[in-house]
Amino acid sequence: MKYKSYIPAVLIALLLILSFFLVRPFLEAILVGALLAYFTYPLYQWLTKKVSNPTISALLVCFIVLLVLLIPAVLILKVLIEQSYTAFTLVQEKLSVGVFAGCTNSICQSLEQLIDNPLIHKELGGFAVNLTTKIFERGSSLLMSIPQILLNIFITFFTIFYFLKGGEQFLTKVSNYLSMQKKEYSHILSRGKEIVHGVTYGYLLVAFIQGVLGAIGFFVFGVSSPLFWGVLMGLLALIPFLGTGIIWVPASIILFVEGISMNSSSLMLKGAGLFLYGLLIVSTIDNILKPKFIGEKAKIHPLIIMLGIFGGLLLFGPLGVIIGPLVLSFTYVIVDIYLSKK
Repeated sequence: MKYKSYIPAVLIALLLILSFFLVRPFLEAILVGALLAYFTYPLYQWLTKKVSNPTISALLVCFIVLLVLLIPAVLILKVLIEQSYTAFTLVQEKLSVGVFAGCTNSICQSLEQLIDNPLIHKELGGFAVNLTTKIFERGSSLLMSIPQILLNIFITFFTIFYFLKGGEQFLTKVSNYLSMQKKEYSHILSRGKEIVHGVTYGYLLVAFIQGVLGAIGFFVFGVSSPLFWGVLMGLLALIPFLGTGIIWVPASIILFVEGISMNSSSLMLKGAGLFLYGLLIVSTIDNILKPKFIGEKAKIHPLIIMLGIFGGLLLFGPLGVIIGPLVLSFTYVIVDIYLSKK
């Protein structure tokens, strides 16, 4: 009889653990859906007043979010595919006629001699084979993961829909389950809003600054369409693991290689300068400003934000840069309230 009293608690614990592992593959999709629902809730309220039907309002918000996210994603993907194809064609042409054909300066001659070395030639051949294999494997894994990606997108919008419709009731139930006093619960909610706004504000502002700096760099170093590339870098700065480097690294390499093949010292200097500018200014500013901006807006110490970004990245992957700061910040707030109460 003594041990029977523990059976319900053990059963509940086992069910919670099992439930966690069942939901674990979709936690990121659920979190993204919850955040999008939070930010679009004012629009949902406004539409509900106009339409007088919560279900239609929630569906309209989901459709608007889909368009807002889908259009930039398609444009970015289109540009990246076009640029990748252009770069691939350029490389093929260079390889067929000779990488440094028509180039007679000492740098080209030294590089040609280096490439013609049997040992270097063998290593370059092995590198090309390995690179091709990896690209093929990544492409195959991406194709295989399309069903999983589509499922995550579906769960995200499913979460948005039901969080919009039942978000307030859910928060009320959480308050009742936690048995918190109204004052404490209101404080946690207000701090939660500050944290979410701070994290979002920090990411958007830093992405905007990186886009502006990227456009200035492209203009200074003579890359065509600097405004377009700046906008693209700003959008890519919001995507973890992609960032602005996917634009400025190839641009600087192309400038430098063109400078070598055309025997132009100025182009080589521009390529090297753009690379150093992107590395030291555009990319580094992300790690300096993001913890500062998020910390100030969310009223959380920048060290906690920085640890959250890097820890979240290691634990959760790409979306960890958002999940990490949110988790650590909320933990800090709840522990602070608990210690103050004690």
